[in-house]
Amino acid sequence: MNRNELKIYRQCWFIRAFEGAIAAEAAAGNVPGLVHLSTGSEVADALIGHHIDPNRDKVTGSHRSHGLALACGVEPLDVAKEILGKAGGLSDGLGGTQHLIAPESGFLTSNGIVGAQVPIAAGAALSAKSRSGGGIGVAVFGDGAANQGAVLETMNMAVALKLPMLFVLYNNGMAQSTKAETASGGNYRDRARSFGLPVWSADSVDFAACSKAVEHSVGHARLKGPAFVEVAVSRDHGHYYGDEKADQVFGANDALLAFEKWLLEQGVERSAIVAAADAGKAHAHAIVTEAVAAPNAPATLLSGWSSGESAVND
Repeated sequence: MNRNELKIYRQCWFIRAFEGAIAAEAAAGNVPGLVHLSTGSEVADALIGHHIDPNRDKVTGSHRSHGLALACGVEPLDVAKEILGKAGGLSDGLGGTQHLIAPESGFLTSNGIVGAQVPIAAGAALSAKSRSGGGIGVAVFGDGAANQGAVLETMNMAVALKLPMLFVLYNNGMAQSTKAETASGGNYRDRARSFGLPVWSADSVDFAACSKAVEHSVGHARLKGPAFVEVAVSRDHGHYYGDEKADQVFGANDALLAFEKWLLEQGVERSAIVAAADAGKAHAHAIVTEAVAAPNAPATLLSGWSSGESAVND
């Protein structure tokens, strides 16, 4: 077994613990506005971060992108400070939970506008193609955003212009509080195929299959042109933390429990698995604790914030 997988497992637990610590701060009233947690997509996030090259690729995400930013290598303390509205955050606390920006780490931006990150990634892909440096644009979006016209238009443009772009659909079956089968006709893979995109799909509960799907789709986008991958993920909270309409509770389908089982089947010692998880958790709690103690962003920056924000990228 490639020992990178144990490193990925540690990062998954770091992301989950980070989100757990942020949730605790939100419950305590320490996060300005609503907070949209990425809990449940850790495996998909970590695999995307593992297979992209931050020196030449650019990734965009939805409002639910804490884990994706962390997986891409964005400085965790800066992410935590940004979410908490602290000075020294990625945008000095101004962007907040939905609008994370760190292009130097390969994470171009996350976005609270439904599906808006997809055409932005196309721009990054066009730039990469013009520079001939082998970079790609990666757009991560949800099943709700998949119904947006701008997303479908971007698929058409990516094929027409032969852009080095990867469309990554996180399907958790729920757009805000509307079930996917209620709002979507047909399946998303067939839509992508209709534009001429090669398609991969996997469930994040199956680490090996998910890793292969992400690796192959990234490779195709880099060498041959636009590609599409759908990854089934879970979501253990409602649209935002504190929303009681949670659509799934972790249990037998928890991707991290399945990942742990897979590592054991590959011959990894349980002690090494436990140590990796514990290290990830400890690091996350230390980061968020340090961010909480940081000075708040200037009041003038936060005066325009509101708890009435909304997004339907899920």
